[in-house]
Amino acid sequence: MFPSGSQPDAREVRDFPYSIVEEPALFIPLPDGSRLAARMWRPADAETHPVPAIIECIPYRKRDATSADDERMHPYFAGHGYAALRIDLRGSGDSDGVLEDEYLASEQDDIVAAIAWLAEQPWCSGRVGMLGISWGGFNSLQVASRQPPALGAIIAVGATVDRYHDDVHYKGGCVLNENFGWAASSLSFMSRPPDPALRDDWRELWQHRLTHQPFVAENWFDHQTRDAYWRHGSVCEDYSRLTTPTLAVTGWADAYVNFVAEILEHAPCPRRGIVGPWPHAYPHLAMPGPTIGFLQEALRWWDYWLKDRDTGIMEEPLYRVFCPSFSEADPQRLEVPGEWLAETQWPSPHIASRELALGNGELQAAEDGAARPRVVRLRAPADNGLQCGEYIPHSSGPEIAGDQRGDDAHSLTYDTEPLASDTVILGRPTLSLRVSVDQPRANLIVRLCDVSPEGVSQRVSYGVLNLCHRDSHVTPSEVPRDTPLDVTVSLNQTCYRFIAGHRLRVSVTTAYWPLVWPSPYPVTLTLHEVDSRLTLPQRAPHDTPPVQFEPAVFSGPMQHRVVRAGEQSRDVTHSLTDGWTRHAIIDDFGEIAYDHGLTNIASADERYAIHPEAPATATMSKSWRQAFQRDDWQVHTETWAELSCDAEWFYLKARLQAFEGGERFIDRRWKTRRRRRWV
Repeated sequence: MFPSGSQPDAREVRDFPYSIVEEPALFIPLPDGSRLAARMWRPADAETHPVPAIIECIPYRKRDATSADDERMHPYFAGHGYAALRIDLRGSGDSDGVLEDEYLASEQDDIVAAIAWLAEQPWCSGRVGMLGISWGGFNSLQVASRQPPALGAIIAVGATVDRYHDDVHYKGGCVLNENFGWAASSLSFMSRPPDPALRDDWRELWQHRLTHQPFVAENWFDHQTRDAYWRHGSVCEDYSRLTTPTLAVTGWADAYVNFVAEILEHAPCPRRGIVGPWPHAYPHLAMPGPTIGFLQEALRWWDYWLKDRDTGIMEEPLYRVFCPSFSEADPQRLEVPGEWLAETQWPSPHIASRELALGNGELQAAEDGAARPRVVRLRAPADNGLQCGEYIPHSSGPEIAGDQRGDDAHSLTYDTEPLASDTVILGRPTLSLRVSVDQPRANLIVRLCDVSPEGVSQRVSYGVLNLCHRDSHVTPSEVPRDTPLDVTVSLNQTCYRFIAGHRLRVSVTTAYWPLVWPSPYPVTLTLHEVDSRLTLPQRAPHDTPPVQFEPAVFSGPMQHRVVRAGEQSRDVTHSLTDGWTRHAIIDDFGEIAYDHGLTNIASADERYAIHPEAPATATMSKSWRQAFQRDDWQVHTETWAELSCDAEWFYLKARLQAFEGGERFIDRRWKTRRRRRWV
């Protein structure tokens, strides 16, 4: 939801070259007799003048939850000569079945079968494109790697090529709190009922789902290393399979920031990449902006690959990136300053590694040697990370990382002198360190920041490493106590301009709460500054084609009204009585009435608590309430999940309740534990 009622910098359009018809309930048959539910927009004359199809396949309910985003995108494609379909995955929305986990082979099988069926329809030309953000970006890449014959092109937004290292579960071998948070949300999302206006068997289908849906956190905590479970669906395992033309798009404020550069470097397919300043949102609707004409750019991609029109899209530079600059570390900003840059090759010959040595709190050119290298120690509180933001921010506001000075205070920090001239970086920074710790399990968190003359510290990139995974994410090992180890922490891909007069800062610490689950014991980190190096991918100025996008537009009208606006709060308290730090994230999504007669009310309550001196006191919980009404039909679900730990175990609890007409008819509970394995 957008902050303070703000709206993205985009214009609504309703006039298109083709007249549109909408089919709200198309059911796609699958080989096993099941059906996927779809909502389709297509040109009115497609039965006599067939057009390519474009599909987006996600589990978030086309009927209500994603309908606003769907209506702001898919009619645009239909109005320009495509059949655009939003398909509910098996086990979600109005589709058949139970959704048992993310990215299963059976999910890909369903989509491959749907593509084949669509290609044979009289209104389809036989050519299909696929796009999506997040889950829909993941499965676009995964299905493209299956190479279905009718799939002619994909657009993946905010996705990943590595499900273990670059999704919501684990990063650098560390447990992300979102691993449990997303499982808690999934428990709620997948509990929502089919719409009785579309399914006469809604009650039987709903009860079957509620009875059989898993609590997926149990599965995710069963796989704490990069095993076959995570390798499945990770397209980086075999880039040679990715031959379908791919437009890869993301934003520097998104968690899924790395996959565009990886695809440009490794995939053999015809490809282009765009990275803007955006969080986890489509680029025509994103805040912070600037937004771009993403729909027009997507249309150029579809027309080139699905209609054989020379739109000039393949003459664009391989890699177009927005280069932000200092923005006062203000998470409320609706637009960040910066400029668009381009690279015609990736990796670029215009980017060189610049090494800076760590010493005595300073960063200096490596060739000059470190300033009086020392051995320094840090014992960071377990609640360090107040300004980490959310792992996957969706909009401007407190979800975006803020001023890092408070977190810097509990870190070992190293600064350059004020820069004599601007410095632009593009790529992955790395920090090579010699460290030792006094515990067998410990995490490292590294942040690269831009520090203004006034002292404001703005996060540019970060990386995390579980020291047990220092040699392998497949076969981790305990950390030898008080033994110097040489390790390298890779930070996220970034592009940034450090302006003259500012300082670069790198910070090293052992806690980043509530983004990373803490190691079990208080850790004393010893950093041996000798031979410790920060490596920056520094970009040299050079002539490249100008980067230009059309202004952002979205299709309309949206087919709902806001009965009651939502509101959100994010609060942190530190108790002077018991010493605990507590985070409360409350999201009231308001009340939405859809033109087809359904009303939805949803809310979520997310809590984190930890004692700064005792990492194993960490606990988090998330609850949801989802209510639906149509005339005299009323149902709702309530879910709750809690994660806690001690030094050896994770403790998982959850509850799912479903109600019809105020009467509870489902009450499922989970209570289990999973051993901590090198985390």
